[in-house]
Amino acid sequence: MEKVLIWPEQYPLLLKGLIEQNGAFILDALEAWPACSTKIEEEVSSTMLPPLYYLIWLQPRDPFEECTFQHISDFDEQALRYIHAAKDYFLNNDYTAEQISEMLLERLAQYADINAQIQVESPLSLAKLLFEHRYFSLLAQLLERDVKLSSADILLLWQEVDFRPKLEPFLPDCAADLPDLLEAAKTELIQGHDFFTLLQRLSNEENLQHLLEQALLAHLQSEHAKQSLAMRFIEQGARGSEHNEQGQTALMLAAEKGFVSVIEALLNQASLDDKDHQGNNALHYAVGADNGNCLTVLLRAGANFHAKNNAGLSCYRYAVEQNRKALVRQMEREFGIKELSPQGQYMRIAKVHTLHALVMLLLPLQLFFFFDDGIDYKSELTIVFTMLSVVAIFFAISLKRCALYPHLRHPFGLGVLRVGSLLSLLAQLALLSVVGLAFLSQLGG
Repeated sequence: MEKVLIWPEQYPLLLKGLIEQNGAFILDALEAWPACSTKIEEEVSSTMLPPLYYLIWLQPRDPFEECTFQHISDFDEQALRYIHAAKDYFLNNDYTAEQISEMLLERLAQYADINAQIQVESPLSLAKLLFEHRYFSLLAQLLERDVKLSSADILLLWQEVDFRPKLEPFLPDCAADLPDLLEAAKTELIQGHDFFTLLQRLSNEENLQHLLEQALLAHLQSEHAKQSLAMRFIEQGARGSEHNEQGQTALMLAAEKGFVSVIEALLNQASLDDKDHQGNNALHYAVGADNGNCLTVLLRAGANFHAKNNAGLSCYRYAVEQNRKALVRQMEREFGIKELSPQGQYMRIAKVHTLHALVMLLLPLQLFFFFDDGIDYKSELTIVFTMLSVVAIFFAISLKRCALYPHLRHPFGLGVLRVGSLLSLLAQLALLSVVGLAFLSQLGG
C-alpha cells in the first residue's frame, strides 16, 4: 500500500507566522488546520499530521527521496519557494536544521498545546522522526515533557550509545507499556543484540534473573543458536534453573546442541537430575544428539545414568535403541556402564532363581538317598549334593551382585524361593556335618 503524507495549504501561513512572529498568521493557520487522520482509498493511505511534525521536516521531501511517506503538498509553487528561501536563510546564518526546528517549535508552544500534538496517534512516531533526523536535542526535550514512548521507540533510541545517558534517567517511567518493553528487549537479547543493560535498568534483580533464564532457554531452542551468545547469558547471570513449556532445561538443550562449554558452565548451578515431560534427562539429550563429548562431561560430573525416561529407557538402553554404537562402546569402555535388554533382564532373573530352586530341590533328593538303606555310598552322595548346592548358591549370589542384574522389584514368591534355598543349604550343611562326625568316630574307634 502506498503511503502519502499531505502537506496542508495552511502550512506556509503557519511557517510565515512563526518566522515573522506574527500571532494572527499563526492562529489563523492553527484554526484552519485539518483534523489529523489517516484515510485509505484504493490502496492509497493518506495521512495528515499535527503541525509540529511538519516543522521537523520543514519542507516536503522530494518524490524519489527514501522516506516513510511520499510527500504531497496542497500549496502552490510560490509558497514552496518561500519555504525553501526561509530555510536557506537560516542555514546561511549559522543555524543547523535542528536549531531551526527547535526555534519554530518554541514559538509554536506559545500558541498551541505541544503535548497534545505529541500524544496524537500517528503512523509515524515523533521519536522515530526525530531519531531519523538525528535531532537528539529535541529528543531530550521530548523526554522532559514526560512523553510516553512505545517499546519500538525506546529500543530504537537505546541503540544510539551516545544518547543513552540522556534516556536512562527517564526509564522506566517513559515506557508506555513496560511489560511489552521487557518482552521486546528480551527478544532482541535472544537475537544477540546488546540490550542486557536496558533490561538491568528496567528490572529488579529477581525479574532480571527470570528474563535471563527465559532468554537463555529461548536462544538454545532456536535453530540458529550460538554457543558464544549462550555463554554471554551465563556470564550475565543465567543459571539454567528454569524449564520451558516442554519441561526442558538449558542443560538439556545445550546437550542437544552439543554446546560443551555451556554444559561445563552450568554444571555447578543447574540440576543434573532434572527431567522433561517425557522423563528424559540431559544424558538422554546427549545420546539423542549422538554427542560423545557432551555425554562424557555429564557422566564425569555425576549425572545419573540409571535414570529412566517414561519409556523405561536409561541413557544406555536409549543409545542401544537409537543404534548409537559409538556411544554404547564409550559408556561400556570408559565408564563401565552396561545394561541388559528386557529379555536379557528376564533371563538373568530366571538364571538366579533357577539356581535357588535347584538348591531347594537337592535337599529332599539328598535326604531320600541318605535314608535309603539300599544305597551304599550315602556319605559320598551327601558330600556331592552339598557341594553342588554350595556352588549353585555361590553362582546365584554372584549373578545377583553383578552390575548387570536388574534392580527391579521381584514378586513375593521369588523372595520366598531365595530364603528357602538358603534354609535348604543350611540343612544340607548340617547333614554333611553329621556325616563328617560319623566318619571321625569310625576313625577313632
